[in-house]
Amino acid sequence: MKTLDIILLLCRVASIVFGLIAACYWFKASTAKVTDEDKRYDPGIELSYEDPDNKGHEIQVVATAMKQSRLNKIAAIHTALAVLFQAAASIIPSE
Repeated sequence: MKTLDIILLLCRVASIVFGLIAACYWFKASTAKVTDEDKRYDPGIELSYEDPDNKGHEIQVVATAMKQSRLNKIAAIHTALAVLFQAAASIIPSE
């Protein structure tokens, strides 16, 4: 196996791995909720509503949006890396 073939394989594998990581982060972002029991998030003024799935806790709307935004940012970075490795793999000549 030539060196370029190994690099091509590594680029393809890296593209798949980063794509799967991005998908996981986007799934986490779509299901993320911040409740009143989570004290890490304190945006100041907060809107909230009672969570029908988690009785006794309120969903913090602004903190949830902040958490989802952070997770989406991480997913976008991993997607960019996946595209970068896929572009590199398409440039490398293969036999």
